[in-house]
Amino acid sequence: MNIETKKLLDMYRPLLLKFEKKISVVFRKKNLLLAALAHPSYRNQSPKLLLEDFERMEFLGDSILSYVISRELYRLFPEANEGLLSQLRSGVVSKKLLCRVACALDIPRFILLGRSEQKLPKVEKTKIFADTVEALISAVFFDRRLAKTETFIHRHFGKFLRSPALKRMGISPKNLLQEWVQKKFRVLPEYRLEMNDGGFTALALVQNKGKARGEGRTKKEAEERAARRLLSVLKKKYK
Repeated sequence: MNIETKKLLDMYRPLLLKFEKKISVVFRKKNLLLAALAHPSYRNQSPKLLLEDFERMEFLGDSILSYVISRELYRLFPEANEGLLSQLRSGVVSKKLLCRVACALDIPRFILLGRSEQKLPKVEKTKIFADTVEALISAVFFDRRLAKTETFIHRHFGKFLRSPALKRMGISPKNLLQEWVQKKFRVLPEYRLEMNDGGFTALALVQNKGKARGEGRTKKEAEERAARRLLSVLKKKYK
């Protein structure tokens, strides 16, 4: 660590300690945390700083996040195929959601930005905040290793994995049927509805491959029951 880096670390230490409390992680090596919060635009103004490369940290953090989220989705959605799992993961690790996590961690208040970037409206800093979360994940990994990093990710991304919207998306029989049929036959399932005294009857079919009926009080309920039955039929028929 050179003189310029030590000066910045000493000057910024009180804020780093506050940020550690915010994220519930105490770093053994404060320079790793500083590296995650010092954006390249800030470093360009202080070329003598010697810190871990931000872009490299961002790259590794993205990979670690993808791994942890993939493993958790694999556990949460045992019936989802590769296509649906990829779709779910894309939503959880998107820049938009990463920015939400960044704001929840109060990163906009602690990040070090160049003068030009400081003047940008918050909406234009979305990528910067998202990249900082990925760099922060890498910093936790270097300082505390994988187990602590997984805990950190689960703590701050867990609510999105448990969100009703994600669960509906992941366990919807219609989604599961569509993903399976597209991958197996490269076509889409069809649905036909009829009204009855108790609600609706739905017919789910896939060309000449198979069909199944389902009944429900609503259209959605009937279609989902039909989709669930058809998926079961097709999986047995086309193993």
